[in-house]
Amino acid sequence: MNAITRKQTLKLYVFTFLLVTIMSCNEHAAKYKTEELTIETVDLRNDYNGIESSPSLKKIEQSHQEQTTGFTSSDKVSVTSNIPENLQIIKTASTRYKVKDISEALIAIKQEMYVQGGYISELRFDKNYQEKKNRFTIKIPKENFDQMLDGIQKFAEETDYVNISTTDVTEKYMDAQTRLQTKLEVKARLEAVLRKNAKTVKDILDTESQLRVLQEEIEAVQGKIKYMSNRVAYSTIQVELYETITYKEKPVTYQKGFGAKAKEGLIAGWQFIQNVIIGMLHIWPFILVVTIAIIVFKRWKKTKK
Repeated sequence: MNAITRKQTLKLYVFTFLLVTIMSCNEHAAKYKTEELTIETVDLRNDYNGIESSPSLKKIEQSHQEQTTGFTSSDKVSVTSNIPENLQIIKTASTRYKVKDISEALIAIKQEMYVQGGYISELRFDKNYQEKKNRFTIKIPKENFDQMLDGIQKFAEETDYVNISTTDVTEKYMDAQTRLQTKLEVKARLEAVLRKNAKTVKDILDTESQLRVLQEEIEAVQGKIKYMSNRVAYSTIQVELYETITYKEKPVTYQKGFGAKAKEGLIAGWQFIQNVIIGMLHIWPFILVVTIAIIVFKRWKKTKK
């Protein structure tokens, strides 16, 4: 009886072991199949896009950009936002260039200037034994200032100097506009008083006198604003071009005539006589001694006879 019970128990253990083993194998096979399917359905393009849009990669790219440019993204935003839109800047440049042919360079620069919408306000030409010079002043729209400078430099052999200066007249410009607006408002009030409240001749004359003075002040402020606007709208470029030249002395081909030669002969003869007289004056003691000696010798000779 005990032997039968032990056999049944052993069979139960073997059956349970086989059942657990089969279930484990099925689970492993299903898991392996699932993993294999997952690997096969991977889309490399989607993964690449996902990497591009990942926050970590963006941080890496931003850090690299900051290292190469020296500016952070916040710095760029602040630089762009801090630039005033209503700045009134007067630009001026003073330049000097050496050119191969001053005439050809001037023609080429004029053509470039006309393309950029500028004009010449002053021009002067000088020449000496060493070089030719052409000095002129260009008025150019402010937005074409840099392009015009680059255009001039294209025709130069050498650049001696380029000096650029700017003058900020924003404060003066805004102040003039404010004063103009105030004066216009006062003028409007005076005109209303003249139309409605001025009853007597004296009131009318007084109001008209105030209006006349105010109108002169308004015109002065308007002229100042117009002048500054023109200076801002058109920048100034002072250009000096020069071309070096080699001085060659021309041979003298003039043939003197008889009159000129006769005149020179008379002058030379008179100079010779002057030189002889002056020479005799230099040796007058010697001449005097010789003369006295000759006179004494002649007298001695006569007495001896």
